[in-house]
Amino acid sequence: MRAIVIGHDHVAGLGLLGPALERRDIRPEWTTVVPADRYDDPDVDLVLPDPAGADLVVTLGAPWPRERIEGWAAREVAFLRTAHDAGVPVLAICFGAQLLAEALGGGRTALPAARVGWHPVVPSDGRVPAGPWFCWNAEQLVAPPGAELLATSAAGHEAFAAGRSVGVQFHPEMTVPLLERWFTTGVPAGLDARALRAATAAQDPRRLAARAERVLALALRPPGSAPG
Repeated sequence: MRAIVIGHDHVAGLGLLGPALERRDIRPEWTTVVPADRYDDPDVDLVLPDPAGADLVVTLGAPWPRERIEGWAAREVAFLRTAHDAGVPVLAICFGAQLLAEALGGGRTALPAARVGWHPVVPSDGRVPAGPWFCWNAEQLVAPPGAELLATSAAGHEAFAAGRSVGVQFHPEMTVPLLERWFTTGVPAGLDARALRAATAAQDPRRLAARAERVLALALRPPGSAPG
């Protein structure tokens, strides 16, 4: 089995989702959208693989404002719509979830301030654990019409399912090593990197791994079955 994995920058990683995929014998095939030498000039040309025949699509977060990447973001929206229409399971995270929501008729909304850290969510029925989940976003997904809303928070919609497509605003993949990779591109002004690192290290790794498994399972449920 193979998964098309879209990492939008050179520090993207699967974190806890990597072992979860390996346990299912799913091989990740990476597409890195913006290479390291274009990080400060991210408006690149993007060619995505044909999703037909893939067993899963995973699309991850991104650090840039949408206006800086409008061209390739629109192409990815079209790709995600194609994958969804073909019945390929999609797991979309953070920025990727915003693109998935847009592909299916939803969108995104700006937050009053960036949200960075570990935050609880309010599950609709327990299929998505309450957290806390790692969040790093300045915009919030708006679930598409007709989608099943799986979790919310004070910030808005946190998780949804539409057919075999699942979007989550938070990062089920987060680990300390992955956070350290993100920090190599710079720490935003005003962010306490030491405190964020400590809060991440304080999470129970077994509990985090189990929760990541549950999120992945939402996207890998059999065709025609309800999310669960």
